[in-house]
Amino acid sequence: MGEIRIHGRGGQGTVIAAEIMATAFVLDGKYAASFPFFGQERRGAPVAAFVRFGLEPVREKTRVYNPDIVIVLDRVQAGNPICYAGLKEGGMAIINSRHEEIVPLSVTNLELLATADATGISLQEIGLPITNSCMLGAFAKATQLVQLDTLIYAIEEFLKGDMLVRNKRALQRGFHEVAIKRQEKDRVFNDEITNPTPNDNFSAAVPFQSPYESAWAEVQKLVTVRTGEWRFIAPVLDKKTCRQCGWCSLYCPLGCMKPGEDGYFYPDLNYCKGCGICAYECPAQAIRMVMEEVGGY
Repeated sequence: MGEIRIHGRGGQGTVIAAEIMATAFVLDGKYAASFPFFGQERRGAPVAAFVRFGLEPVREKTRVYNPDIVIVLDRVQAGNPICYAGLKEGGMAIINSRHEEIVPLSVTNLELLATADATGISLQEIGLPITNSCMLGAFAKATQLVQLDTLIYAIEEFLKGDMLVRNKRALQRGFHEVAIKRQEKDRVFNDEITNPTPNDNFSAAVPFQSPYESAWAEVQKLVTVRTGEWRFIAPVLDKKTCRQCGWCSLYCPLGCMKPGEDGYFYPDLNYCKGCGICAYECPAQAIRMVMEEVGGY
């Protein structure tokens, strides 16, 4: 029996991806079962889903603790060691990233790594950062466990109309554009936690990356949600155009836009979700939203 664990965030289609995958296995003549695990049920929160498949009926309904394959739909989570916990020796990871270096060096039992720019492809084909279809295509190519045509047929059970057409395109692009590489066994493990270097295009430091569930942090004995990890685009300020009016801070729903010593307003990337309201409301059009490339995502 094969076991697959899928990591994502609420709104990325993690649970539906597992259901489509299980349906494809059944259409290919195998037995399969899928089921989700929710934490705090909200858009952007970490979500996991599990798939088991084989030639015998699947009766086990527990979570998958030792997967053969890990699939990560979220770019930020791809750098979190928790996603690879329990991966079997010689296992495979299929991640939403253009950079294989994002996989933590502590993941030493990984043999095959497949990478795909699922966020970019999904934005182009679907118009939304819903990465499940693209990653299913990458899964089909990387594992050869299901046929692309079978996945296309399976996805028709879940989507209709124009959204089905768009997701089919994302699925096919994931299949054709995934990069697969065998991991070197001599990767050097360094468990020191460091901050990634901020990209020069950004006007604020990136949030601190934790090896644990990094959406949570204790601040003065209160638990706060670091919603900045839900973001895939970030606001960039053009100081030449900015009037320092503070309009962005008034409209920011989370109060993330804070005044700096130089009089300009900067986003707190620990909590900025990348909603783009600041850019939309800026009277000088001094803020633009760009795809985030910090930390090798």
